[in-house]
Amino acid sequence: MKLEYEKKIELMMSNFESLRNAFKWEHDLASHLIALNCAIRGKELDIQKIKDIKSYIKSETGMFSPFRGVSSYVISGLLSVGQKNPTEAVNSMLANEKILKSTGFKNSSYLPTALYTLENVYDGVDVNHFSKKAMTIYREMKDNHPFLTSGDDYALAILLASADRQLNALEKYYDMLNEFGFRKSNGLQMLSHILAFSDKDIRDNVVRCEKVYAFLKSQGVKVYSEYYPALGVISLLDDEKDEILDDLVEVLNFIKNQKGYKWLGKGMNLLIASAIITSEYIENKSNDTLVSTTLSISIEAIIAAQQAAMITAISAATVAAASN
Repeated sequence: MKLEYEKKIELMMSNFESLRNAFKWEHDLASHLIALNCAIRGKELDIQKIKDIKSYIKSETGMFSPFRGVSSYVISGLLSVGQKNPTEAVNSMLANEKILKSTGFKNSSYLPTALYTLENVYDGVDVNHFSKKAMTIYREMKDNHPFLTSGDDYALAILLASADRQLNALEKYYDMLNEFGFRKSNGLQMLSHILAFSDKDIRDNVVRCEKVYAFLKSQGVKVYSEYYPALGVISLLDDEKDEILDDLVEVLNFIKNQKGYKWLGKGMNLLIASAIITSEYIENKSNDTLVSTTLSISIEAIIAAQQAAMITAISAATVAAASN
């Protein structure tokens, strides 16, 4: 395995152990997410900083706020490495929470993810206008796929709004991917959204995505529909020699054999592996004139979408456990 991948995996595992020791009562999957986010940025965790942000969120929110519970921990972990001034970011997110609610976003465990995404992709001044644009996209998604679209798509709607993607392209991707054998599902909807970040020909992207899927299958990696997004991430990377596909399987197999990761399953480890490889690709290609700035920004957004999917999965599992 390439040294750069090994270093990021080692950093991720080290970060995870630090989190598990410092936050014994938090969800392990949340700790994996935070550890991954730090690793793809090449940073070590600052445990005290996470605790300080978490305490600040608690002091600024009521007990029924969606920021309480697992969201508080995850958002604190993400902000600890993603923002120079986490306190300012929290204040901004809480202010924007009112705006998003006023434009149709529901108060749920998915709202903090949407607000975190908004904080990272929108630097304008008219949050109300942008929020309405994102809600329009979300409602069109809901109209097209009423049984697949829910609060876990809030963050994607915001990402799509920031990238000015048209929904007709999303639907073309969804239908063509289904024709190529991908099962209709929420995962397929997210995959179609990820591929829409590309400016390349729709059919070319779908063919590439099917090739990635077929290669993984040939290597004994079964990709369940909820993990289709990982295919989209890898599909958008320019790799004529398919070295990245070999790297993906190698990194995946390595991660799944590490302590604390085997129980996650191949699906979640595939998402983690794709995020690590994609982040390394961006770093290596950042000065390559053949890689456009637009593609780099899009891939960064895709990693954010992966993180959003993981956050919402954790939140949903926590709510289900509480209700039982």
